[in-house]
Amino acid sequence: MARTAPGQDRPGVRDPRAKMRNMSQVQWWRRATRLAAALSCAFTVLAPGVGAAQSRRAATLDAIERHPFFFHGQEVILVADAFAEQVLTWLVSDDDSSRLLAFDVPPPPEGTRERLEVIGTFYDVGRLDESDQRLAGLPIRRLSEELLRKRWPARGELPLLVATSSRPAARPSATTLRSIVLDPERYVDRGVTVIGRFRGRNLYGDLPEAPDESRWDFVLRSADAAAWVVGREPKGDGFELDVLARVDTGRWLEVTGAVRVQDGMVLVDAGALALAEPVPDRPSPAAVETRRLPPPEVIFSAPLPGDVDVPQDTTVRVQFSRDMDPESFDGQVRVAYAGPGGTGIDAGAADILFELAYRGRNRVLEIRFDHELERFRSITVELLDGVQANDGTPLPPWTLSFFIGG
Repeated sequence: MARTAPGQDRPGVRDPRAKMRNMSQVQWWRRATRLAAALSCAFTVLAPGVGAAQSRRAATLDAIERHPFFFHGQEVILVADAFAEQVLTWLVSDDDSSRLLAFDVPPPPEGTRERLEVIGTFYDVGRLDESDQRLAGLPIRRLSEELLRKRWPARGELPLLVATSSRPAARPSATTLRSIVLDPERYVDRGVTVIGRFRGRNLYGDLPEAPDESRWDFVLRSADAAAWVVGREPKGDGFELDVLARVDTGRWLEVTGAVRVQDGMVLVDAGALALAEPVPDRPSPAAVETRRLPPPEVIFSAPLPGDVDVPQDTTVRVQFSRDMDPESFDGQVRVAYAGPGGTGIDAGAADILFELAYRGRNRVLEIRFDHELERFRSITVELLDGVQANDGTPLPPWTLSFFIGG
């Protein structure tokens, strides 16, 4: 049998080195950068101690839509228009090409749009199990059934932002890397000068992938914002930086160039580079919400209105659109058997005794009954006029009816 010399192909066997030899330098760098970003995301998910060190990411709706795996489970900050559809709040791009469902963002008045800066955690819900505690208390199953006509979404079918704060978006007083990344269309094709920390060729996984430009492309980061700098090697008067050397990532650069957007990422076509003094590298804290909020609403209940065949030992759960005043529920919740035909209150029926518990984290009121409910009876649950949000705004009276099965 003839032996194959090193480097010589055997019949029917593909040499993986041949593929690497035929791959251009740009393709090789692009693939390596994608791998670095993916590994960064994977370690963030798998290592429990890494999450605290992983900082917030400034992003756009377009970037999140194009790279859901990269942003999944990450805290992000967005500037977008908000509008309401019934009790749901959506964040939309300027041209309405992208939109994202947002929880815990107070909806603007019906028929209006409001420009907001929103901080929250992004989830591609289909990547999570129904039992995932990060979604505990959220009406995901109900949403999936209403929007998708299925019990649980597949990957990419239900992107969601769970907000921790929101405020009216202020017009930036100066052009910074952060202001560009949050609203890049405002700066496209304009000349800008920005300062940021040199981060090499995405050595820290700041961005989802590399642009298809050259092997000298590098990431510039400031506070929670990052962008690609293309068109020039990272060298100039008194400095020459290596895009693969972490030791160089402590340097700060001033970059002058033109802004463009590619695949949801911000690119700066550099015309000039210079060393710069460090600038504050922390995002500004979120402002306390001061705008007037709409009245609270019931956004979900279990059982659902009109449900039939409800178990006798059921617990009623009611979720609200806003944080509620727990004390306001005292004496303002009534549960009774309905009269014949499911209408009115059956005055002759036994009293239904229950206990209340308000779960502030999820904005859920739980009604637990002291005894099993009677079979084949209609139940009416009422929240009366004294229930209010934690700022005193009243909840409109609300009624839930359902039927107990056998």
